[in-house]
Amino acid sequence: MIYNYLELNKSQLEQYNEFINRNKIHKVSMEDMDKELKCKEFDYGRGVLVKTQEGLIIGTTTIILLECNTKGIAYIIKSDIDESIDNKTRVLWEIIKEAKNIGRNNGANEIFLGTKEDSIFDILKINKQYSAIRMILEDRTIKYSPLDLVKLSEENKKEYLNIYNDAFEEVPHGATLTENEVDEYISKANENYHYIVKGNNENIGFIKLYIKDGVGEFDIGLIKSARRKGYGKLLLETAIGLLNDNKVKEIGLIVITKNTIAYNMYAKRGFTQSKVTSNWFQLD
Repeated sequence: MIYNYLELNKSQLEQYNEFINRNKIHKVSMEDMDKELKCKEFDYGRGVLVKTQEGLIIGTTTIILLECNTKGIAYIIKSDIDESIDNKTRVLWEIIKEAKNIGRNNGANEIFLGTKEDSIFDILKINKQYSAIRMILEDRTIKYSPLDLVKLSEENKKEYLNIYNDAFEEVPHGATLTENEVDEYISKANENYHYIVKGNNENIGFIKLYIKDGVGEFDIGLIKSARRKGYGKLLLETAIGLLNDNKVKEIGLIVITKNTIAYNMYAKRGFTQSKVTSNWFQLD
């Protein structure tokens, strides 16, 4: 049987918690598990599937449904199969098939399967098509003068929202930003940093910084009308400069190898791969 997370009773939820924690050093509490799986990305739990066999949980997967209505795309992630069962391939395909059906029913025309574990691809006998990788920068010397910045505020949040969504509209795995998320950015301004970027006194893009434990990462994006005008390398240097100003001990970023324009720009600047964070395959 395949259940939706919201259909599990108390005993099954406890068993599910044991299942996801079975190979972890740092265990996830019932409360944290429930909070994570009932988030907006998984349609508040409806995108979480649990496979049972003879009353025991033997597999699970989740599907991100957030982009189904806006971009027609769904992402299957966090697939996990009991390593002790014999029929891993069949069980995994059953769960993925059900996740695909949920994605299609929610309006997805494209569905991607992603995992941090190469063993999932080995079980399914498919080859990864592209990866999400983390890159780090050694040479932090600024090459170009920075662009002008305006910090995200209550007054310009609609501008920021429009800029962000225009910049990420055609980017692989680019998520659509919502007004509620922008409000949350503003309320947590001391944790992350968000800027509107200007060129020739016009809004051309955004910068989003994350700093934790002395490690800085960033997202950047240009609106479509500002591309191919030389702003890309200036935007990148501006982000690097901001993290230098914050005296971080390391500068990094996550990029999808399928996004060749961004990947090539980062590589040319001197960013080098430090690790693969996930591998991806587009399902038929």
